[in-house]
Amino acid sequence: ATSDNDADDGEEETDVADPEDVSKSTGITFSTLGMSLSISSLLVTVGAILTKALLPSGMSSLPMTSTLTVLAATLFPKFFTAFEPLEQPFFIQMFFACAGAAGNLPLVLRSAPSLFAFSFLQILVHFGFLLAIGRGVCRLPPRELYLASNANVGGPTTAAAMAQAKEWKRLVLPALLIGILGYASATAIALALGPVLLR
Repeated sequence: ATSDNDADDGEEETDVADPEDVSKSTGITFSTLGMSLSISSLLVTVGAILTKALLPSGMSSLPMTSTLTVLAATLFPKFFTAFEPLEQPFFIQMFFACAGAAGNLPLVLRSAPSLFAFSFLQILVHFGFLLAIGRGVCRLPPRELYLASNANVGGPTTAAAMAQAKEWKRLVLPALLIGILGYASATAIALALGPVLLR
């Protein structure tokens, strides 16, 4: 019995880790934090330079920066997976606190109630359509549809935070990337349509 237990222990020690499993991440270190900040600064700087060189004057660099981020994470997945910044929720909570500090829901309801009602109706139709197609036609798992909806409405940060809070470890990075992909595509389309619709 002892030899069997030893053999089992040996097998456990030699198990190959799943490269997509982020549940055993060691968290943020000074090295990964510094590298993350450096790469983020590089992407933002290159995005700003390319925006000035290739896009019309006055256009935001957000679409170009988002596109570069998606391309970098797609081309070098192993390199970016090593960072796993969302394993520690501190920074994302700081983001939510800063973003929500300037919000004033009673002011929005008083000054633009029709806009609030329109946004609510828009999200309701979006979620109903997503469930109808995703579950009824494509038979996708509910949690993936919930994260897709969150990424579409709230963006990558809220979608990744939801996956982290629900302990859907394997879906944290996909939720983050699909939200950034939405920034890269939808923001560019919206900025292009804006001048056309305002004519």
